[in-house]
Amino acid sequence: MCGILSIINTKRGAGSENLLAACSIIRHRGPDDEGLLTWEPGQQPVVWAGSDTASSTLQHWKYQHLQPGKGFKVGFGHRRLSILDLSPAGHQPMLYPQAQLAITFNGEIYNYLEIRAELVQLGHQFISHGDTEVILHAWAQWGPECLHKFNGMFAFVLLDHKKDELYAVRDRFGVKPLYYYQNEASIYIASEIKQIRTAPGYQLQLNEQVARQYLAAGVVDQSDNTFDTQIKHIPQGHYLHMKLDGDDSFRLHRWYTLRPKKWSGSYDDAAAQLKELLTSAVDVRLRSDVAVGSCLSGGLDSSSIVCIVAELLKGKGETAGQETVTACYDNAKYDEWNYAQEVIKKTNAHAHRTFPSFKGLHDEAESFIWHQDEPVGSTSQFSQWAVFKASHEAGLKVMVDGQGADEQFAGYGGNDLPLYSGLIRKMKVGALLDEASHYKKEKGHWPTGFVVNAIKLNAGKALPMPVADWMLPAQSAVIHDRYAYTLQENLLRQLYMEPLPALLRYEDRNSMAWSVESRTPFMDYRLLEFTIGLPETFVYKRGVRKAILRSAMKDVIPTAIADRRDKMGFVTPEELWLKNEGRAWFMEGVEQTVQQFGGAFMDARATVDHVREIMDGKRKFSFTPWRILCFGKWYNSVK
Repeated sequence: MCGILSIINTKRGAGSENLLAACSIIRHRGPDDEGLLTWEPGQQPVVWAGSDTASSTLQHWKYQHLQPGKGFKVGFGHRRLSILDLSPAGHQPMLYPQAQLAITFNGEIYNYLEIRAELVQLGHQFISHGDTEVILHAWAQWGPECLHKFNGMFAFVLLDHKKDELYAVRDRFGVKPLYYYQNEASIYIASEIKQIRTAPGYQLQLNEQVARQYLAAGVVDQSDNTFDTQIKHIPQGHYLHMKLDGDDSFRLHRWYTLRPKKWSGSYDDAAAQLKELLTSAVDVRLRSDVAVGSCLSGGLDSSSIVCIVAELLKGKGETAGQETVTACYDNAKYDEWNYAQEVIKKTNAHAHRTFPSFKGLHDEAESFIWHQDEPVGSTSQFSQWAVFKASHEAGLKVMVDGQGADEQFAGYGGNDLPLYSGLIRKMKVGALLDEASHYKKEKGHWPTGFVVNAIKLNAGKALPMPVADWMLPAQSAVIHDRYAYTLQENLLRQLYMEPLPALLRYEDRNSMAWSVESRTPFMDYRLLEFTIGLPETFVYKRGVRKAILRSAMKDVIPTAIADRRDKMGFVTPEELWLKNEGRAWFMEGVEQTVQQFGGAFMDARATVDHVREIMDGKRKFSFTPWRILCFGKWYNSVK
């Protein structure tokens, strides 16, 4: 895991001083080593050292330090967090002179050993033992088609200086970030938006539509747009292709489309296949030359991973036990330590605990928001920040966790309406009655509202839409402009639009802020192609969400975890903080934002009254006060 950068000068815009600045600002992503590269057409690329280049790298490669004032057509920057092949042979940017290729790469190709073996059989020779060189040789052998061979999380920029072409590639589901920005003289491609903000003459151009959606409904990262109209995501499963010998224009190409593999077998066979796929996904994510720990909440997803890791380590004869990190709270309503302990006892894990607090949020809010690059939905993300901070303090450089499970196994509450709607749409009356009956057994009441709305939805009738009436003008507070008609449609929305893209951004920034690599086995493309192709009633079965995952893990995880029905995740006592010890801080932040944007996005009096009513318990709790505060703090840090 690393941080990457490329600057392409369409005119004589940015110089080496800009390359150095944009690389330096993400030191947290790669404190172990730094490298830079410059290239001019008709010449060979030159790799340079930076101020943080490791002494072992300098001794091995004899690089010269890049000085300010040097021009280039294409520049690369790289910050290295050494995970695989810790030697200078893994230094980046990396060259493959025989193929005239150069790369700056962030992420992991988990199946690099298998691809490397295939390439060796084809006559390729390697000098390193990591995955970066495998990408270069795979590209030389197969071109962009090699992407389909990669199982991993990755974002990289590749220069083919023989063909005068440049590619900027993002993995299938956007686990690793990659942004682009163009001004009149240069194009920036970067891991984090803050790198782009170092560009000469850069000024924020607020995307008001994105800002309004965030304030009203908490929606972020739902599309290729960011909070700045000038900066875009390279979409997941796409690459940017640029010809460098013409007008320097570029195009985006989709290289991956999720094609679910429709399952026609039995439920029990599907559960067995799921266990096999998840175990394989975890296994390849344990490939590392440094210690690997686990994020453990005590929920089904993280507990499944921790228990699978324990079985894999036992099978390899490793008995020391893995290290885990858990966020804990003194208030039992928000604490999952009792469940986490069940897993720790079963796996003989070595547990680390962290206690996120309002004081911690108060003291670290500016740093937390700066690292995130854009506003975040709630203080739940601060809980995750605290977990990765504790991981760093425990000396853990790689962590695995359960991100991505909820979106494919219907873990969220918003899946009920599309489930019933899909059954009505398919005229499966018997299945509908069966689901409703078991819902009552689980919840203690009939799903009357869901069924009635599902009938209305299929009849083409409009459903009530909540409105943020404190905004100017009043803003819809729904995430999507229409409802999903089936459970599968809703799961794909969660995977590609909301909330997973935002959660992946939070996870990337929270982990990298503390120089920790986060790995997500549930995002293995083999697993996703399988689970999204399952019958909907395997996923949400008889009133039980994540039914197939529970069945697959029944002999792996403690019974207390398998039988859990509540869902928490990375929660914080935000409501208590808002109404008690943090009341003055929250209100001060809200009032500062209102003073700045009242009359533009929000009605000043109505907004303050709305927040005060939430604080006083006169209005149902929501994350609105945090969003207003967070937006103001973010805006003033980047304007």
